[in-house]
Amino acid sequence: MAGTKQVNLGSLKKGQYIMIDGVPCEIVDISVSKPGKHGGAKARVTAIGIFEPIKKEYVGPTASKVEVPIIDKRKGQVLALMGDLVQIMDLETYETIELPIPEDMEGLEPGAEVEYIEAVGRYKITRVVGGK
Repeated sequence: MAGTKQVNLGSLKKGQYIMIDGVPCEIVDISVSKPGKHGGAKARVTAIGIFEPIKKEYVGPTASKVEVPIIDKRKGQVLALMGDLVQIMDLETYETIELPIPEDMEGLEPGAEVEYIEAVGRYKITRVVGGK
């Protein structure tokens, strides 16, 4: 899958990211069972979707490979607020992107600087860095 890389399930920790059923998620809990008489150690991962708050679970051998989204944290400037959308300009590439306004986001106004993430072709504003 584009925008992902493969890592061992056993190397993941709380706060890192994982793809579960094609949804990029942040790990909120991970527990590992000890290897038994008939098999290796298993890991149970509980995660919440990055872009939509969906709880997902994944269970698999710790030696198995899983997809992990490549998260790109960037900075942008708010150009315009358009109803429930915000138009921002990336401060490095100068490309413009239209994103939904996150709930409970304070200080989002034209000219404000924001931090946003990009993962598997989707974007989300994470916080407002500074005003005009």
